[in-house]
Amino acid sequence: MPMMPKTIWCVLYATIASAQTTAPVDLGTILVEGAPISKYRAETVSTATFSEARPEELPQTVDVLTEDFIAEMNPTDLHDLLRYQAGIYTGGKTMLDRTSGQYTLRGMPGSEAMLDGTLGLAGSMGIFMDPAAFERVEIVKGPVGATQGGVTSTLGPYGAGGSINLVQKQPRPERAFTDVSLRSTLGEDLQRHRFSLDLNEPLIEERLTVRLPLSFETGKPFWLPDNARWRESFLLAPSLLCHVRDDLRIGFSLTLQHTDQPAYQGIPVHRGKPFGGYDWDSSIATSGMRDRYLGHTAQTYVEWDASPVWTLRTGAGLAYSEVDFEHLGASAFANPDGSITARAYTLRPYDHSEGDLTFRRYTLYQRATASYETGPLAHETVVQGDFARKSEQGRSYFESVAMRNAVHTWISANERDTQVDKAGLFAQDLIAWRQFRLLGGVRADRHESSLGNAGSSISPRAGLSYLPTDWLVLFGNVSQTESPNFGYLRAPREELTSSWQATQYETGLRVAPVETLWLNASVYTIRQRDVPTLIPDSTYYETEGENESQGFELSLTGNIRDHWSVYTSYAYTRYENKATGDSFDRYPPHAVTAATSYRLEQGPLRGVVLGLGYRYRHRYDATMRGAYIGKEHFIDGWQVFDCSADVPLATFGGPKNVTLSLAVKNIFDERYIESNRHYYQCFPGDPRTFELALQASF
Repeated sequence: MPMMPKTIWCVLYATIASAQTTAPVDLGTILVEGAPISKYRAETVSTATFSEARPEELPQTVDVLTEDFIAEMNPTDLHDLLRYQAGIYTGGKTMLDRTSGQYTLRGMPGSEAMLDGTLGLAGSMGIFMDPAAFERVEIVKGPVGATQGGVTSTLGPYGAGGSINLVQKQPRPERAFTDVSLRSTLGEDLQRHRFSLDLNEPLIEERLTVRLPLSFETGKPFWLPDNARWRESFLLAPSLLCHVRDDLRIGFSLTLQHTDQPAYQGIPVHRGKPFGGYDWDSSIATSGMRDRYLGHTAQTYVEWDASPVWTLRTGAGLAYSEVDFEHLGASAFANPDGSITARAYTLRPYDHSEGDLTFRRYTLYQRATASYETGPLAHETVVQGDFARKSEQGRSYFESVAMRNAVHTWISANERDTQVDKAGLFAQDLIAWRQFRLLGGVRADRHESSLGNAGSSISPRAGLSYLPTDWLVLFGNVSQTESPNFGYLRAPREELTSSWQATQYETGLRVAPVETLWLNASVYTIRQRDVPTLIPDSTYYETEGENESQGFELSLTGNIRDHWSVYTSYAYTRYENKATGDSFDRYPPHAVTAATSYRLEQGPLRGVVLGLGYRYRHRYDATMRGAYIGKEHFIDGWQVFDCSADVPLATFGGPKNVTLSLAVKNIFDERYIESNRHYYQCFPGDPRTFELALQASF
């Protein structure tokens, strides 16, 4: 085992010793004597409207993964975190997927993940980025072109399903705190050791505040090839907030991450089980195949309260990533009719890929927000103009090969050099009148690609909420997003010139059985038109595709009592290819995620917090590029149970503000496929693991 975890234990021990004489502080969770109860419900969200709003009052569904939820799930990266949310399909965590870091929501491709609502992630950042940098993740359901614009992906119509907004940890001028934790995870042929620090310090009479989250992780996946080095990842995410005057604020934030991990391409699956001599822990990659990732983001803004009504904000951001990778996995083994085994597989049973890519994202925006009244109407108006550029340079290749030790000779066709620009104007008003909340907005964009293609798009939305009582909200919305089909060729170096469109209709209700607990239920239909489809016997595309997704979602989040919190989400998704008439389970039709924390109030274990977790995914069809293969190609349904206990050491005479956490994940050692790209690129979930964590707050 590497020496670093021992060093971290020594650092944590010294930190705890100094914390024993430090008075406890309120860290923003619900605090009584004992360990803090987990906080699963967010008071406000910002992604859906670009202004802070209570999620219960909005006429649109916004789910939130809070900082406590993120810590409990203990994800390796953003990709792993999003797997816990019912209704999000992450696909396989693989560099073979040129849309790595983009996700499926409500059965439709989701927009690229955004940092603080304005800066898109660069390239495959989404499958590496450490969630320790975030204080929450906001998930906006349905087409989001009215705020973010359609995503001009270099490979596809993304943005129809919703958006993922990553809210970076920001300085908190009202208090100083330091959180330190060390967490070890052990299982069969699996180890992970993680050290995290979160330091917040107000300076200069609270005019200047700095925050410094950082983390280091080393680990051995259960599928690690013989003689391969462990995974190592380091994150640093400092931020600064300066109150120049009471009406003028300047902010700056940075993330810097380096990850070096063994390459993994998953396993092939047939009839729900590993295929062709593969096992659940198989990896055919050689010990020297790695993913080497370096990524950083930088954002800054100036915010000025220009008047009692208007607030002006100017901001800019940069995201940059470098990825050097080499992967080896199974190749496609099914015939076009779904039968096995294809002759091509017997001749070339492996897929080999290699690449060295650089991704860049730039953004610049000017936003004006106004809060005012006109007669009986209260307005929250937002107007924004912005410009975004994303580019990709480097080389990559992929082909099926006969031998594991295949060597590729680079050619000019492997070079990649693309650039997409987008300039947009966005206007929105959120109106409150008596028990009604009306949201209306529209965004216009101009897109240009490096192949000389250009296009324009208009994306409107409208929604209405009715609040007859404090505990009941009825809502509905309609939204549309469109964007050019950049990235699809209709002829050599000629991109498609038309745009795809996606329209959502949603209605639902929210009920609060108690003041701090909300039940949300909604039904929706999303239809996407003019989707690129492959021309038969060709490598070129035409816009004849049309897809539809319908579903029902249910969530329960908040506190039943001060010492009992709960997070539960359920999603039903039905997908249909309207162009072909095919209706199949492209994604799990039923998905459930549940977590609860309960603090004991009496007895010798008073103050101890007990936790339970549950995840369920229904059986679904394993596909090839989203197409149905056959009835024998499917991913089995699965369910996983977790349990935990947080023990405040002060209960047993130990130091204050120090908690010992114990957890068992996948209690019954379920063997299952966590996610997949194609039917032959499937990624098993972790076996049963035991977690031990020591956390100090002072």
